[in-house]
Amino acid sequence: MDEHVGVRDVAPQTCVSDFSCDAVVIGAGLGGLLSAAQLLRYGKRVVVLERLTHCGGRFTAKTFQGVQVSTGAVHMVPFGSSGVLARMLSSLGIPPRFYDADVFGSFHVHGKQYRARGLLGVFWFLGPRQFFWLLYLGYLMFLCPLPEQERDLPFDLWLERHINTMRNPQLVAFFESVSRFALSLDLHQVSTAEVVRITKNMLRYGAPAIVEGGCGELTRQLEQHILAQGAEMRLSCEVLQIVHEQGHVCGVRVCDKTSGEESVLTAPLLVSDIGPRATNALLHNHRLTQAEVLKKERATSDLAGKSAEKVSIQEAVGLKVHILSDVSLIAHKGIMYCLDTKRIAGMVQPTNSVPQLAPPGKHLLISHQVIQSNDIEEERELALADLRMLFGEAFDKHCRVLTMGTYRGEWPVNRIAQGADLGPTTTVQGLYLVGDAVKPPGYLMVEGVAQSVNCLLDLLEEQGEKRTTHVVPPPSSFNALRWLCKAPGNAGKL
Repeated sequence: MDEHVGVRDVAPQTCVSDFSCDAVVIGAGLGGLLSAAQLLRYGKRVVVLERLTHCGGRFTAKTFQGVQVSTGAVHMVPFGSSGVLARMLSSLGIPPRFYDADVFGSFHVHGKQYRARGLLGVFWFLGPRQFFWLLYLGYLMFLCPLPEQERDLPFDLWLERHINTMRNPQLVAFFESVSRFALSLDLHQVSTAEVVRITKNMLRYGAPAIVEGGCGELTRQLEQHILAQGAEMRLSCEVLQIVHEQGHVCGVRVCDKTSGEESVLTAPLLVSDIGPRATNALLHNHRLTQAEVLKKERATSDLAGKSAEKVSIQEAVGLKVHILSDVSLIAHKGIMYCLDTKRIAGMVQPTNSVPQLAPPGKHLLISHQVIQSNDIEEERELALADLRMLFGEAFDKHCRVLTMGTYRGEWPVNRIAQGADLGPTTTVQGLYLVGDAVKPPGYLMVEGVAQSVNCLLDLLEEQGEKRTTHVVPPPSSFNALRWLCKAPGNAGKL
């Protein structure tokens, strides 16, 4: 694990009580909640610790002016009802309904919005020549073995190697918008091998989906399930130290933020959902000051005389806008990718699937963009300019911006760049990582979080642990053909 950076010492204090259990989960984000639910299936006594007053982390929502404003996600599950998260919830007996997208996507380009039911529908805005080169790239990505020398090549350079990017601007913008929306990363930050893995999974598992009630409702159901199965949930409880001896984890030292009381929880198994660097800091009796992480990394790169890309971890940074509209502006349940905007990469209108996310008669829209400068105010102004370009007079007449949330200087959507993530094991026996920073290659957003928990379960299985319920198998690889075979009859301009 990384050396601790941006940390402050926490002086040891006398603990007033002790408590023993089988497993402690640090962090009640989606990864922590899923881990707790799975550990309960092994018959373990589980305690979940969360420093905030609520569960869910970046996969929940708060009510603001009658709207379910998401804390990080856009109420969307990337692989939908066939994906890793949906299958894990099904195996746990938690049956939220998923509303799968009814289109492959829509694309705002040439000043118009084009809807594509299947992948072939992109022909309508790419035209014959660029569509031919899309098929050629698909052939290279999916039907030909990727040469070893191209696997780690940034995807933008791979595109330049195989097509004339200057003559195919919409095709390049197509890949850019998908990467920025789904990964919060530009093409130069993602390897070709990772793009291939992600795209194969996106086609295999199927359309993205909005979960009934939004991500906040899913988190609530998961929390209720964990409590009903006998786990203990301690909110407003901050972990001060991970206690370990001779390479084995012993437990955690915690502080109740309400009472100020400290205690020690002993357990032979710890699962951390707070990221590798924060976890590593706790091993050294420190707490991480997250805002200093990027500053520390830049200083390290300057001292080394190397580029930041060589020595530091590329982290995704983005800006998300919640908009309340009197009229519907996106006429489908999928993602609208923006190819002719300066900043916004994509948008969703989740109230098309779940009207209850906004007041009656209103529509919730959420846009996402990658932050490309250090001037946050400029980034926000560019977002507003994009929204006016996308929707014209309708935006000023019918829309109201509710929130504009940025992810710079804190933990962003991806804690480590896609495809460069760490594994679940640590140098301390009995301490494991789950969450966004340890999602396996090929899995993005909450699907990657769920898959990181599957990796943890695989390790426990190797150690002789046995689950009590069946794991739902993934869909066949032939499932990808449905996106290619969908008739493009409804494709075209909206």
